[in-house]
Amino acid sequence: MPVSDTIGQVTSVSQLSDVRPTDWAYQALASLVEKYGCIAGYPDGTFRGNRALTRFEMAAALNACLDVVSDRFATKEDLATLQRLSEEFAAELATLRGRVDNLEARTANLEATQFSTTTKLSADAVMAFQVGGNTRQVVDPVSTTTFTGGSYNPTVISKVEINLNTSFRGTDLLTTTLEVGNNGLDTFGATGIGTQGLIAGGAVDYGGVGLPVGLSRLFYSFKPTEDLTIGVGPQFYPSDIVDANSYANDSFTDFSSNFFINNPLIVPYAVNDPGGAGVSIEWNPRGGFFTLRGVYVAAQASAPSGVPTGGGLFGDPYQGTVELEFARAFGANERNNFAVRLQYTNSSSLNISQNVGGVNVELTLGKFGLFGRYAYSDMKLYGDGATIDGLGPFAVSPGVFPRGGRVNTTAQTWMAGLAYRDLLTEGSLLAAAVGQPFINSLASAAGINDSTQTNYELFFRYPLSDNISITPVFMAITNANNSSTNSPILQGLIRTTFSF
Repeated sequence: MPVSDTIGQVTSVSQLSDVRPTDWAYQALASLVEKYGCIAGYPDGTFRGNRALTRFEMAAALNACLDVVSDRFATKEDLATLQRLSEEFAAELATLRGRVDNLEARTANLEATQFSTTTKLSADAVMAFQVGGNTRQVVDPVSTTTFTGGSYNPTVISKVEINLNTSFRGTDLLTTTLEVGNNGLDTFGATGIGTQGLIAGGAVDYGGVGLPVGLSRLFYSFKPTEDLTIGVGPQFYPSDIVDANSYANDSFTDFSSNFFINNPLIVPYAVNDPGGAGVSIEWNPRGGFFTLRGVYVAAQASAPSGVPTGGGLFGDPYQGTVELEFARAFGANERNNFAVRLQYTNSSSLNISQNVGGVNVELTLGKFGLFGRYAYSDMKLYGDGATIDGLGPFAVSPGVFPRGGRVNTTAQTWMAGLAYRDLLTEGSLLAAAVGQPFINSLASAAGINDSTQTNYELFFRYPLSDNISITPVFMAITNANNSSTNSPILQGLIRTTFSF
């Protein structure tokens, strides 16, 4: 029978909410409870006296009475009646005893072989086949390497994350994530698009992870009060805490390229890619519509302050972000909801200091969704007397950027997309997005910062089962590295994700 219908012993007839003194059987039930203590009720506090009793339920109730009566005084007539009932239900009683014995054996085996009483294990694995290239050429201004057109050599990319989630008190969580992959690169990553510098706008988020197995996340959170969560850890990511979006947030299940997963100015790639040590706070007063979040992460917290970029808990690269979210459902459709997140980031990464304001929005109307991100940055770029350290795609020309000193600029980024859920089958997601990672006011020259990179991505996630999904993806980038001389880059990808 279902667990919710399991009967249990009661000690007073008043415990049965559907039994009243005016019921014709009330006195009989009261006598059985008070005299023999062998009346059973259901977990919801009812007796359900008007429904039919199965033979298994009768056997269970009778067995309870036998256990009680055997230790108490009973008349000869009582014992004779119980003996007849015991003989009549002998088969059912034997079946029940066998089930109990089997359950006890299975429970003992589970306790002896279980992984942990406090830890739950889950895993996500992705395997992707991709092919892509550019029509003419793409120049990587960091290495000054020129990638000629027509390089459509396919690659295979894989990544596995194993998550150990441990709770010691029920209101806390220790997250340990182990990560391993085949160090695969996609077309964008191979040309340096979206893997360094100011533009984090191309390479697949699960690429470039290799052997050996590494510690990807070690983070502990706890709730000193019901509405407040505090976290601390030596290895986690700003995007674990801020800049979430229901449609563009996870490279295992939605967009593949890192630009569409996180805002590159609110969550700088130089901090969020390696992760680091820091603290976080999340406050949701009375479980209402507003949530306040804050996070600080130092990407080289384990390094001494003498490293070139500063290092330590308070040295470059670091970021501190505050986010205020308003989220609520509306209308008759239970799927309708709206969320807006106002964001502020102060960061120093690769000798680039920023004060950034941003917004992250999403709207769901039944199966249809709209979403987007925007940020504006007041940016200062610091040189070392010879070059401007770590400018990635922009540290290429003394004629454009003065050597040494400081360069001030403003920067903007935006992305917008739409999505449709449950197309063809429940759990599917069709989504597309477009955006520009880095619009800036820096000086330009021919082929250098004279245009704006634009990213496009379209995917369709189709679940084959509760644990397996397959996702065809198409991605394109025009004016890569903000250069008009770079030809469009096209990429097709088929991603298979396993979750268990």
